[in-house]
Amino acid sequence: MKKDRAPDLTDERIITVIEMLDEWKGKLTWELLLSAVEKATGHRYSRFTFFEYPQIANAFSLKKDVLRGTLPRARGEPRDERLRGAFAQVERYQAKIDRLEAENRLLTEQFVTWATNAERKGVTMDILNTPLPKPERERSKEVK
Repeated sequence: MKKDRAPDLTDERIITVIEMLDEWKGKLTWELLLSAVEKATGHRYSRFTFFEYPQIANAFSLKKDVLRGTLPRARGEPRDERLRGAFAQVERYQAKIDRLEAENRLLTEQFVTWATNAERKGVTMDILNTPLPKPERERSKEVK
């Protein structure tokens, strides 16, 4: 019997997975992440599918590193539920900032590689900065 294939990952689903990683607490493994994604989306993906998307692979790796270095908190949990919610939100935002900074570093490295290769091939900054042509916006052309 043929197994049903999960639908392709859309940008929306990728964002969902990355946000799950930003909010993740406790032990993190690919299997736990895949189960959580299946619970949220109703589709079972493979580790290899997620690994093909650099955003997910990098977010997973970064979160794994953060969780490895996490020490138990010295301060106690606040009694006020609003404060606990605010602290949780701050932690999510901090995780998102850390992930975006790591992505930015990778993109900067990629840009430097591209710029160096372009320079070696004789591509000038004037050529690179040439504006793109405007697309034709006419809906239909007269039939000749």
